[in-house]
Amino acid sequence: MNTNTTNLTTQMNTMVSKFSGMTVEPKIMKKFTDGKDARDIWSKTINYEDETLTVQDYNSRCKQTFKKIGSIILDDSSKRLTLKVDVEDDMTTKWKNNGEYIYLICRDNIIVKIGGTRTSMKERWGSYCCGFCVPQRTKKNGEPYPGKMSVTNAYLYHTIEADLLEHDKKWDLYIWELPVTKFKIEILGVEEEVIAQTFHAYETCCFKIFKEITGKIPVLCNNCDPKYL
Repeated sequence: MNTNTTNLTTQMNTMVSKFSGMTVEPKIMKKFTDGKDARDIWSKTINYEDETLTVQDYNSRCKQTFKKIGSIILDDSSKRLTLKVDVEDDMTTKWKNNGEYIYLICRDNIIVKIGGTRTSMKERWGSYCCGFCVPQRTKKNGEPYPGKMSVTNAYLYHTIEADLLEHDKKWDLYIWELPVTKFKIEILGVEEEVIAQTFHAYETCCFKIFKEITGKIPVLCNNCDPKYL
């Protein structure tokens, strides 16, 4: 049995174990096994043992500003995508609300990514889900996706998917909802109140704190672009 067959068998066994006790349609199992070629190309091999900073320790340094908003889990529905966020019951409104947020992606409570957004977390997650649409996967009509997705999103999506399938780890999302900053400026002789975009500055501060503690940036932040470092 070659390595690829062994890996696929391992993934299948993991999925069967994960969904044991549930009535899982063959087509739902198929949507996971069909993603093997995509995962082989896009999932990153990471030595997670080198990542040691827990969200609890980091949050203590950040004055407990981060709150858990949900968990990233396998989507065992008939929908096309394979991942979804299981949002905490008391965080549904924040999940949908527009605003500025700093977020942490954690694997078994260890921080592996810090990011920022000026939309909603629902929209930000939707952007990550675009990483599903790699050429190794097909659209509903059977044609392959054109490969116009963000490379960063593709790597992150498939890295999480592979880890959930192969290692059954726990992936969580934490957020810091940033305060609204307003200032007044004069435009053509008229004083207007403007809402400032500040998340880049907050994001940079969060990176600095992480680096002070660990000496590096989170492992899944290779393409980050903090504006004020």
